[in-house]
Order: sequence, then structure tokens, then C-alpha cells
Amino acid sequence: MKNLKIILAVILTISIVAVSLNSRADDSKPKPYPLDSCLVCGMKLGSMGEPYGFVYKGQEIKVCDKSEKTTFDKDPDKYLKKIADAEAKLKK
Repeated sequence: MKNLKIILAVILTISIVAVSLNSRADDSKPKPYPLDSCLVCGMKLGSMGEPYGFVYKGQEIKVCDKSEKTTFDKDPDKYLKKIADAEAKLKK
């Protein structure tokens, strides 16, 4: 019975730590989207209505509409490179 209490205490402690770490990760703000155009099609954001925004690996992403997220999801690295290239160009 004593061993069971110790095991439960350890499990409870691990659970509390895990929840605490997870909450901190959710509190961080995503890196802002640096472009004024759709990441997928390149059109000016807002020209076709309200843009659709989401966060991918801590980076805010904006596209013309929700259907373009599917295109983004097929090759996210390709689109993240566009953001990195745009940021590098802005730094020059």
C-alpha cells in the first residue's frame, strides 16, 4: 500500500510538471507574419476578402482563404522559406 501511494505521488507530480510546461508553451506569442501578400498565391492580403491566419511551428501564417491552408500543408517548408527570404531581404 505504501508503494502505491509513492507511485501515485510520482505520477501526480509528473502530471503537474507536464501541464505547467505545456501552459508556458501556449503563452508564447507567434512570430508575426512579415508579408502583405498571401504566402501561397502571392495576392495582396485582403483583396479577396478577409485573410485566413493560423500558426505553424510558432510562425504566424496568412493566406487568402482557408482552402489555401491545404496547399500550405502539402509543403510547409517551401512556404516557410519564402518568409525567411523576405525577412532576410528586409534586413538588408
